[in-house]
Order: sequence, then C-alpha cells, then structure tokens
Amino acid sequence: MAFARSVRRCGEKVPEIFMQFGLEQQFRFISHPGVMAVSKLLEMRTIAQMRANFTQENIEQIKGFDPELARKAQIAYDNKLPVNFQQLELIEEILPRLMEEKKQLAGARTEIAKLPVGGPYTLPKSVDVGACRPIPGQKDIQGTLLEVPEAKYPGMAAQVVPGIKHSQAQQIAGPGSSTIPAKTE
Repeated sequence: MAFARSVRRCGEKVPEIFMQFGLEQQFRFISHPGVMAVSKLLEMRTIAQMRANFTQENIEQIKGFDPELARKAQIAYDNKLPVNFQQLELIEEILPRLMEEKKQLAGARTEIAKLPVGGPYTLPKSVDVGACRPIPGQKDIQGTLLEVPEAKYPGMAAQVVPGIKHSQAQQIAGPGSSTIPAKTE
C-alpha cells in the first residue's frame, strides 16, 4: 500500500522551491513568479503600503471602542478611500491629497490598460502620479511612516532621520500651518 502511494507521488510535479518572506509575519509559499513579485513589493515599505477599505459593519464595530476613530473611518468610507491606520489618524488634513491620489490612480489604470500586450511596458507620459504617496524618490514625508509623528511632534523627523529638512516636514500640513511652525534661521 505504501509503495503504491509513493509511486503516485513520483508522477506528480515537484514544486521548484519553497519560499519564505517576512521577518515579523512569515509568509511561506511554493515558488511562483507572480506571488514572488507581489510579496516582494509588499515587503518594500517605501513602494507599497497595506490599505483597507472599510465597510459599514467595520465602522459600527470601531464605534464601540473609539468613536473618534469611527468618525474618521466614516470619512474614508464615504469617499471610498482605501487607507491604512496611519493615514486614518490624519485623514481630515490629508483628504484633498488622498482624493487627488485616487483620481490619478484611476487615470493611470485606464492608460495602462490601453498598453499593447507584449510591451513596451513604460509609464505613458500623460500619466500624472504626483499626488501618490509613498513613491520612490519622493522629497517629502507625506505617506511615509514619519508623517504621523511629524504632525503630532513637529521637528521629530529631523531628529530621527539625519539630513531631513524642516521644509520637507512642513509639506505635510502645508505652509503657514499652525501644526508645524516655520523654522527661522
């Protein structure tokens, strides 16, 4: 009986590689190019952020614990915005940027869907992704892990990350904001 089972297993295709990504949350899978590309992008925190779309049931559950957070989640739900919890903390201040990002991403999706199969797969010149955050090579801290701490504790980003300028942190709330005072030199 055992011999018959082992013969059947020999006829099946053996997976090429077992992969594991992540340090905190380990993710194991059998090697597949699509899965490897997506999981690698999710590991790069400067390229992609986990975001969630709230449902009305989620918001009702949040109300039991934190009514203020539920109110902010309702703003995201009403505007059909996928947000992470850091963005949710500042959603009232960054709502115009998030709405512009949503509009730009929708335009980018339609332009990219028009690309011919087989390439060339270059971003069309008509696509504007200026409001999308985080993006590689950005010069401000919008959409990064430093956005909330800088908004709550002005000047903190300059202490944590050497070389960051106060003017970069100023771009979170905009010029003349009372949240982040302008630096005088």
